[in-house]
Amino acid sequence: MSAREADIRAAWRKKAKFFHPDSPYANINAFMQAKAAFETLIPPAPQAYRVRAGSRIF
Repeated sequence: MSAREADIRAAWRKKAKFFHPDSPYANINAFMQAKAAFETLIPPAPQAYRVRAGSRIF
């Protein structure tokens, strides 16, 4: 069984929000583990995409 990228993102957001350092359940180690797992499953966009996306005028 495989998960879609949208499912992975939704699950990561839920965990990241729960363990975020500003939340009452703050756990920095768990937050960093969730972040590392997310970046392993879904690599960040290349720099060229981020630069182009940031330069758009909406």
